[in-house]
Amino acid sequence: MNSPKPSRNDLLAAEYVLGALHGAARHRFEQLLPAHPNLQRAVADWEGRLNRLAAGSPSVPPPPAVWTALETRLFPASRHEPWWNRLGFWRGLAVAGVFAAVLALTPHLTPPSDQDAAIAMIRGAEREVLWTVARAEGGQLHVSNLRTVAMPPDQNCMLWLKTRDAPPVMLGVLPDDGSVRTLVLPDGMTMPAQGELWVTMQPMTPSPSPPERPVYQARWQAL
Repeated sequence: MNSPKPSRNDLLAAEYVLGALHGAARHRFEQLLPAHPNLQRAVADWEGRLNRLAAGSPSVPPPPAVWTALETRLFPASRHEPWWNRLGFWRGLAVAGVFAAVLALTPHLTPPSDQDAAIAMIRGAEREVLWTVARAEGGQLHVSNLRTVAMPPDQNCMLWLKTRDAPPVMLGVLPDDGSVRTLVLPDGMTMPAQGELWVTMQPMTPSPSPPERPVYQARWQAL
């Protein structure tokens, strides 16, 4: 088996640490680890990120509604081939693992109802996950910065919601130091269910100018 391309190292390491690699795929990955320092560093990096999230947080199982939504998504009633042969299942499980971990590590947030359960994964230029954004009830968004972002001292990472032809609406300032943060939606704004999430890097002013284009962007992934 050849070594994975560098652009896939982060994805494979994330799935390995989250437990999304199983059977032969996990065995092959473990065989590659001793001979490939890049993979070793990627695994250690992901373990460090999750350990930082877990530090100081009590272990709380996700609510039953979350598991019900996952089972409905991952195990539909009709299928044409066994689920263990589907690549989409393993990718979906990796996303679900991140979402379940976010909920379990943030017991102070109320999980959204089944129809509103969603997560957005904001990726960098090499498809590495920089932030996850999870919707929660009460007009809140839970944000986890999974990879630190080097920022100039006068710049901030800002999160915007872009819908159709309307100007982007600012949702808050993103953490860039590997921490987590809860953003409260602006007054009068309902929980965003449509549109794209935009990330910009710009100076923090009392009224930041809406961007014309994003540095990074992502869409909601329903569970």
